[in-house]
Amino acid sequence: MINLRLFSSLGAVLLMVLLLSSQIFAHGVEGTVHPGGLAVACRYSTGEVMDYAKVKVFAPGSSQPFQVGNADKNGRFCFYPDSPGEWRVTAEDGMGHRLEVKVPVTDLDSVIKNLPTTGAGTVADSKILRVLTGLSALFGISGFFFWLKGKKLNKAAKNLKANSSPDSP
Repeated sequence: MINLRLFSSLGAVLLMVLLLSSQIFAHGVEGTVHPGGLAVACRYSTGEVMDYAKVKVFAPGSSQPFQVGNADKNGRFCFYPDSPGEWRVTAEDGMGHRLEVKVPVTDLDSVIKNLPTTGAGTVADSKILRVLTGLSALFGISGFFFWLKGKKLNKAAKNLKANSSPDSP
């Protein structure tokens, strides 16, 4: 009976460790803000913005989209070309309106100059979180085993007390 409880308890602990291991070994992320790039503003002939239009960006000479997304609420869509040439941007609103803009890129350096080389520092935060998670897991597991040991000692003390005779001094 004790072995069954012990194995089920160890199984529960193992399951928790396996479920939390993805959090413990997860990699960090970082974000940067890049100045520059190109923005296309999508509008109807009336001047009204094509908000949230579906946008596709095609590199020079390519039929595969380089980037796919939606315009923002102001009808703007930004992208960073990675080669010079004539880029093609299409926008569709889903109601039959379609815009196609050709964007000539001659000087790639002017499009993506002054890019930052470091991130926003969220990787360090992620590492601290991983260390704290690991320490918490270690304390939790050791606490579980100390609880089991205390439970066994308490049971042994009760058995010793029950087995001792009331006549003993």
